[in-house]
Amino acid sequence: MEAILKVENLAITYHTREAKLSAVRNVDFSVEQGKIVGLVGESGCGKSSIALALIRLLPPNGMVSAGKLYFQGQNLLSLRENAMREVRGHKISMIFQDPMTSLNPVFSVEEQMVDAILAHCGKNQKLSRSEARQKAIEMLDRVGIPDAQNRIRDYPHQFSGGMRQRIMIALALQANPALLIADEPTSALDVTLEAQITDLIRSLRDEFQTSILYITHDLGIVAQLCDEVIVLYAGNIVETGDVWHLFKQPLHPYTQALLRSHPTYETNSRFLATIPGRVPSLINLPVGCKFAPRCQFAQTICHEQEPLEYEREGQKVWCHIFQPDWQQTSEKTIIMNESQNEPAINLVESRQFKDKTIVKANRVEVHFQENLGLLSKILGQEPAPLKAVRGIDIMVYRGETLAIVGESGSGKTTLGRTILGLEEPTVGEVNVDGNPLTKINPAQKRALRAKMQMIFQDPISSLSPRKRVAELLLEPFNIHKIAVDPDRKVSELLEMVGLSSEQADKYPHQLSGGQARRVGIARALALNPALLVADEPTAGLDVSVAAGVLNLLKELREKLGLTYILITHNLNVVQFIADRVAVMYLGKIIEIGENEDIFNQPKHPYTEALISAIAIPDPEIRRKRKQILLEGEIPDPRHPPSGCSFHPRCRYRRERCIDESPSFNAPMDGRHLSACFFSELVGRTGDSQD
Repeated sequence: MEAILKVENLAITYHTREAKLSAVRNVDFSVEQGKIVGLVGESGCGKSSIALALIRLLPPNGMVSAGKLYFQGQNLLSLRENAMREVRGHKISMIFQDPMTSLNPVFSVEEQMVDAILAHCGKNQKLSRSEARQKAIEMLDRVGIPDAQNRIRDYPHQFSGGMRQRIMIALALQANPALLIADEPTSALDVTLEAQITDLIRSLRDEFQTSILYITHDLGIVAQLCDEVIVLYAGNIVETGDVWHLFKQPLHPYTQALLRSHPTYETNSRFLATIPGRVPSLINLPVGCKFAPRCQFAQTICHEQEPLEYEREGQKVWCHIFQPDWQQTSEKTIIMNESQNEPAINLVESRQFKDKTIVKANRVEVHFQENLGLLSKILGQEPAPLKAVRGIDIMVYRGETLAIVGESGSGKTTLGRTILGLEEPTVGEVNVDGNPLTKINPAQKRALRAKMQMIFQDPISSLSPRKRVAELLLEPFNIHKIAVDPDRKVSELLEMVGLSSEQADKYPHQLSGGQARRVGIARALALNPALLVADEPTAGLDVSVAAGVLNLLKELREKLGLTYILITHNLNVVQFIADRVAVMYLGKIIEIGENEDIFNQPKHPYTEALISAIAIPDPEIRRKRKQILLEGEIPDPRHPPSGCSFHPRCRYRRERCIDESPSFNAPMDGRHLSACFFSELVGRTGDSQD
């Protein structure tokens, strides 16, 4: 098949005050017509630099220092800017990682889409603004924007995250480009929206035969979407191949390490494998193989010479292990050695916590009222309250990990903050360690807060940028007026989370994402709390860094006897670390039970859909599993649907669901509860009905 894109010997250099940085070196690959090629690797490996070079939008200090970029037989680097402008957006389009940085907030979606269509309609194609508008509406409808005829007049902030990403895809595809570059288009989306977007990209590829370069660090997405895979490390390609062979038999130690680090809901090991160290700095790249300092198989030659290419059954790998001068007796010594994982243990059975309650919430509701001013109230324009949490009863047992899962907008974070006393319940009561939060005085509440802490979703924004790590770690002791030896305590806390004492003098912006996350955990553990609420503790992290954080949380729980409330939409994380799972939808818990029961036999249609949408790093799942794609998005909590809140999106819905609200349907042992009238149908084929 003909290659629409050919990259030959690409090198990208950045000029800074300190040094000239070599970000990408000796990169060769091609993308064939109608194929989806995944470009994977950790942050700092050069993935986005390659994407920006292809559309010639590198920052001013970046340049292509060597190589050629052939698109449809033409070298893009030889084009003048006017000619390149006709290619960019018309023949090559890009979906950027964050749609809000690409969509102009002061212009409506209509203005932005129509202007883009007119700019790229071509010299021989004359379109009026009304014709361009109609074309934009058709494309919005094609990517699943409901009521596109009217919503096209809205502004970007009036759409949800998933809808904004769909608009970005519509913008990128409206000129029917030959090549689409997608840079982490689902990294911040819920599992259901992620499944919808990947299914949309796949169907649009099939419809328009668009070639796609898909950039991501999520191996599950690559396995379920891509045809071929390119593994990038520190600016070099280390392995390429078709998705079936590469995932079944990865050859390079780095590819193997990435796959072992990826948690799945089928992971049975006690701890995840991690990759020691981090991607090297571009200022001080190691001699020889760039992965050698982190590779457990490295020998002297790896630190002295660049590896040569080795090819086997269509897979290409750059590793000394496959060269004749390698000293090992057989290459089989590195092929997915799963024995590195520790044996599985049943944490639920090994810890007897069921008779000791640390958190008890009774009929908790949390409402938020938007304040539009006195005039609006006089005119009777006060809007309905936003009911983020609606009548929740839940118990958390001492020593367990309870995962609260669901889409964005389901009320997970609000519930977590209410349990910690950071939000006041509108109705109901929260009791923590025998203390009713709404009835104790401020002094008692402050003392209680030392026993319960929160790990925030964004570690950088939760750490003061004006304070060094040492000051941040000592702040809890200053607040609660506890005398400690500063140097000793900082060293203890850093050692507890696996950081060196060198980090104590750094500011938050000088830390990597994984380091900042560990500092946040250390700060939360400073006062020896009994309860930790962890809000998306692995969000935005590379797979190996995320594995390290998960291992740390699991180890600290066992060592210190901590209780976790884990808030996440990443169900792969849940199966690895949680004992029980509570599924939230539109402010209510709709299913709760033991980890294994939830994943092996879900009783609610929403839970079933969430599990079916999990991206697992195994291409064979494409053929075996039927994915359930939910219609639309979670409704507005100001105006929840009547009856069962989930009925507008449920494939099992009946007339009863529209008018009646289901209560928990409990089995004899009471371990697995589901709020569904037809839970016996869940998981059975042929029983769905719209």
